[in-house]
Parts: sequence; structure tokens; C-alpha cells
Amino acid sequence: MKLLVLLSAALLPACASGTSAMASPPSMTVAYRDLRLDTAADRAKLVRRVDRAAIAFCEAYDPMDPDTRFDARLASGRHCPGAAAILLAQHMPANVRRAYRAGRREQGSVRGSTGISTGGKAK
Repeated sequence: MKLLVLLSAALLPACASGTSAMASPPSMTVAYRDLRLDTAADRAKLVRRVDRAAIAFCEAYDPMDPDTRFDARLASGRHCPGAAAILLAQHMPANVRRAYRAGRREQGSVRGSTGISTGGKAK
């Protein structure tokens, strides 16, 4: 099964500095092998999967923990899901990223916005 996975970039500086007692950072995982990315319905499924992964990541991510903090955009409960989805999209294979962007456009999202709602949850 093909998966997209994004781990906290905090691991790299910690490895370089020799820090060994670091908590495991949250990750985002999105399966897409079962999707036909040439169909609007499956592109919409991909968008929903990325949205769910980003929201779950933000619920687990603690921006106040200096061991796992790696991107200032993730510190805001309001902006975290959108920023997390953008970070995940940056690691997608080109064809998946194109399908994801097409799915966003098909949903009528505003350019530059991920359209992710956290359900009014504030962090």
C-alpha cells in the first residue's frame, strides 16, 4: 500500500546534536494506492484523507515542546491543520500532489487556503 508519511523535522537537529531522550514527534500518514486519482470522487477522498491526517497531527503536536517543535506555522490551532496539509503536500509524489491540488480546486477552496476546519477547536 502506498503511503505518504511526514515526520517532524525536529529529528534531524536532535540527531546532529546527540540528543537521545527525545519524545517521538507526531506524524501524518495518508494511504492513496486504492484511489484512482484521475477521478473527481477519488481526488475528493484524497483531500479528505489529507485533512483528517492534518487535524490528527495538530491534535497530537505540542508546539510548546522544544524537542518536537519544528515549524512556527504549526503553533497556531487555527493555522496548524492548513500548514500541516501544506507540509504533507510538499512531500507528495508529483502526480499525487497534482491530484490533491485538483481536488482542492474542485471543492471550490480559495487559492492559498486548505479549507480545513478544526470544528471550532482552539489550541
